[in-house]
Amino acid sequence: MRECYGCSKQLRVTAYCFKCNDFLCQDCHNFHVKNKFLKDHQKHTLSLVDIESKSITIEKLASMRDAPRCVTHPEKISELYCKTCDDLPVCMACMLGVHKGHDLHEVRALAKAKREMLAQQLETLEKLHKERNLTIPGQAKEKLFSNVKREKESLLKTYESKVKKTKTKIDDVEKSGQQIKLEKQNTEKQIFDLLQREKEKEIRMVNKKYEELFKLKKTESSNLLKYRESSVERELAQLIKKLYHFDRDKEELLDSIKIELNKNLKDIEAMLEYFEKTNKQFKNLHALASSVIASENDWTAALCIPDIQAAAENLIKDLRKDFPELQTLSNVQINYKKLCSFRKPDMSKISEQMEKKITLSNTFHYVNGVTSSGEGNIVISGCPLAENKALIAVIDLDGKILRQKKITAETSIPWHPCDFLSQNKMATICQPNTVGVYDILGDSYITKNISDVISSWPRDRCVRCVGTDPINNHILVGGEDSRDVYVFDDQLNYLHTLTLPEIIKWPRDITVSDGHLLVCDFKGGKAYVTTMNEDVCRVVGEFKKPDMDDLTPWSVCTDKLGLVYMLWRYGIWGQCYLVQYNFDGSQLITTREMDDRGYVVAVVDTIQGEKLLLATHDTQTVYVYDLIEED
Repeated sequence: MRECYGCSKQLRVTAYCFKCNDFLCQDCHNFHVKNKFLKDHQKHTLSLVDIESKSITIEKLASMRDAPRCVTHPEKISELYCKTCDDLPVCMACMLGVHKGHDLHEVRALAKAKREMLAQQLETLEKLHKERNLTIPGQAKEKLFSNVKREKESLLKTYESKVKKTKTKIDDVEKSGQQIKLEKQNTEKQIFDLLQREKEKEIRMVNKKYEELFKLKKTESSNLLKYRESSVERELAQLIKKLYHFDRDKEELLDSIKIELNKNLKDIEAMLEYFEKTNKQFKNLHALASSVIASENDWTAALCIPDIQAAAENLIKDLRKDFPELQTLSNVQINYKKLCSFRKPDMSKISEQMEKKITLSNTFHYVNGVTSSGEGNIVISGCPLAENKALIAVIDLDGKILRQKKITAETSIPWHPCDFLSQNKMATICQPNTVGVYDILGDSYITKNISDVISSWPRDRCVRCVGTDPINNHILVGGEDSRDVYVFDDQLNYLHTLTLPEIIKWPRDITVSDGHLLVCDFKGGKAYVTTMNEDVCRVVGEFKKPDMDDLTPWSVCTDKLGLVYMLWRYGIWGQCYLVQYNFDGSQLITTREMDDRGYVVAVVDTIQGEKLLLATHDTQTVYVYDLIEED
């Protein structure tokens, strides 16, 4: 306990007034800083809270109330200080005695020098305090709110744009459905009118023939339009489901923004404790330094300033500290991909039981390719029996052959892959270095010799796979032992070359999904998702391999929901497994061991919905499975 200068009571002192040059208790301290008559004392009053952590003790402050006594002659007041003896206070008698010949100075000169040094240091403190301690937290908060506002506006703009586009698509699809219904009615009427006119021209005995012909054509036309009508209904249902997911995901993203905002604000508030602490230290040190500089007591300046400077150096280091975490906390991250991805809640489940088994051993010697005709039927490609040709056949779900085309090949190859290009058109390979397009309705087949347009194509290289990009009507051709994929349009005009990443050896099968390329690397034993919007592709995903050794990817396809179906097998003729993945291959959904040695897998859209087809090479069999859509 010390005696308070203000009330003369033995109380715990909490402040020191450099103007009064004495200690104050808490009540007198409050009176001192609030009384207008003591206004000039306020900036010279120092709070003693945590003051000892700054190397300034209460004892040192107490010693500053009077000039120090000479160490050698305690009865005398010190008038000089000895630099030789580490700034020791001495009297005039010592100048001729113990300290004769030492470096002696007047205390006024020492105090002046110390004040000037402290004033410069205080100026640095004030600048740093203003530039950093008072500015950084506010800037971080301001930037955080600005970024949140910008991201919210961007999210809502993206959401509104997608909803608008989807609603426009719904209108277009509904109009298309109405047009198909009208076309169906008009077609039936036209057929009826045509046959009615023919009927009137013919004799009565052939009327029955024309009635049967009318029934046949009406059935064919009705089946086609019924398929197209059901396709429109399914697409419309998917688009409406998309709108629901847009709304749901928008709300989830807005909630995530709110959660991240609150979390970041909480973290910033936690960091503010540090800034408040340095603010408190700054105010105390600033008051002390200002008071010492303004004090007329030279001994106070001479003896206290070094300790004040040491405390100031520590505070300067604290104020210069960087806070990179504030940059992170002032930003918010939004996963915009979530607003664009609607495949996760939708799932196509492969039915446990095979729906049917189509045997083609009476027509094909080998089956190499299977795809959709675009009108609900199946297209099969391969080698016919006992002929050095390629065969393309169109069959229905019962295995009935509707059309077929035999193509003479100058050089025979044991594989003839095919893929859907557009309605009633498909890309196929019938010769080692040739790509072709088969038109079902026109029963025509056009080809392009790849070596005619690709000078670097070796004579002994064979085309190994063909894929299509139906949205852009592009054909993609991959060769054996090459990472190059050549792109043609539907008229077989060469467009450009895509080079697969170095990690891929060469493509056994390829397909296009959502603007990306799905690649089965048979030689490398892995399957990848790559970009295809640049000449040199980049790997953006890898399909999870089934938990079995020595499996290699063989064939790949996707359904309308974007789910991926891939055939894995042991070597060329070993056991095969059908694996279902999510759209980017990161999630393995289903693995099924197949009884027969599957060669190619495809999804075909029929009037009964999507079907998964597995075709075998040497048993000439097509297995048909239902895809059951779940939500």
